[in-house]
Amino acid sequence: MLGTATTAAAATTLRPATHTKSLHLLRALLREASYLPDVTARNYFRRYIVARFKAYQPRQNATASFDVQAVEKYRHRSFKRRDEAIINARAAQQLGKAQKGLNYLRRANQGEGPCLKKVLLFAYGRLGRRKYALLDDLLQPDPTWPAVPAPLQQLYNSNLRCLQYFEAPIVRDKNSNVMNISNRYPRLRAVLTSQVQQGVALGRPPKRPYLNTPVLNTWRRRMPIKRAVNNVRRWYAKTMTKLLPALPAEEWDRLDAMSKGRQHISFVRRRTPAAALSSEDTPEEIGLEQLVQHSLAMDKLSKAERPQGMDRPHRLTVRYMQRLYSRLLTLCCKLDYNEKSKRWDTVWGELDQTAKPASYNVPVDDALFADAPPTGSNRKRGPEATSKLSPLPRKDDGGVLRFPFYAEWLPETHPMRIELDKFKKQRKAALAQSDALGPP
Repeated sequence: MLGTATTAAAATTLRPATHTKSLHLLRALLREASYLPDVTARNYFRRYIVARFKAYQPRQNATASFDVQAVEKYRHRSFKRRDEAIINARAAQQLGKAQKGLNYLRRANQGEGPCLKKVLLFAYGRLGRRKYALLDDLLQPDPTWPAVPAPLQQLYNSNLRCLQYFEAPIVRDKNSNVMNISNRYPRLRAVLTSQVQQGVALGRPPKRPYLNTPVLNTWRRRMPIKRAVNNVRRWYAKTMTKLLPALPAEEWDRLDAMSKGRQHISFVRRRTPAAALSSEDTPEEIGLEQLVQHSLAMDKLSKAERPQGMDRPHRLTVRYMQRLYSRLLTLCCKLDYNEKSKRWDTVWGELDQTAKPASYNVPVDDALFADAPPTGSNRKRGPEATSKLSPLPRKDDGGVLRFPFYAEWLPETHPMRIELDKFKKQRKAALAQSDALGPP
């Protein structure tokens, strides 16, 4: 949602009203991003918002900084700059998306749980653009591994990029082959294997860390190469979508320390809003024009301005952020190299059980339950015990025989009326006996 929410056009060729509105949205977005209760989220969304606005800035207005030049060079550092025709065509649409992103950040700063959780997922690379930047680091080969051609690319005679991450097929049985992740990418193999073992994912976790592909097609013939390549490509795309890449070790350690209270959580105090101009300082004509425009607009209030429902805003406290960090940590991992075994070990976060509040017992006077049995009630639960306590007539299967509401108005010689009178006498005698014996 936030992936396209904070975009706007900042072109001088636009109408002055549109250009002014985009500048106001840029300032408002940067202001709300600076109020986020997490330092990583503040830095991430500040760079993200500026990069999105620069992508919709004409080339003649661009500055000669390194970050602006990187817009057109790097894939994950920033966004590709749009042409001026595209900027003019998409201005109104992108301004609406920017307004949605602004409302979403406001709801997150108000403490709305789902919004704040999604902001943290974007900031720590579980979703969005940073996830693919972390995946690019994870897909880098081991520099110590010899640079040999990928066996699957040679077997299928294809230069498709996804084929280089697999080893040669291993015959499992006469009907299927197994393709594991190549040892040339040990970090990718370690993260994927551990995630399958942990069963961790934002949605449904991946089933297995390897590809199990059939040898024969439906007509019991050899699998065509084109279809075999497509099977590998589909499995790779599906698995990379579910894969949660590893965080840098220092960032994972800081997240773990904040979730357990060992490190301070950096909250930001909101700035004092500017005082509104009084009616004496504002000309009467301008005030009347603004009043008419505000009356004719009939704008619908956003969720940030009318919080309600189960996910209503929560006060941002240290305890609340620790619970969010603890849940986020279960979706994050880090890689540690084991010198003894010469392999990468994956460490996943665990849910902190101490984040739950301890049960509170109110002192109770012992005289209140002095006559109660120590182990609770000793009454038997069954048809026989129920029939003794409740003298209702029973059917052959043990069920209660009930009388319709009109039975009392039937003649006294009617069989149903006779059964009803008999039941009333039995009930009266049972109640008198229970009153004489006292409470059980």
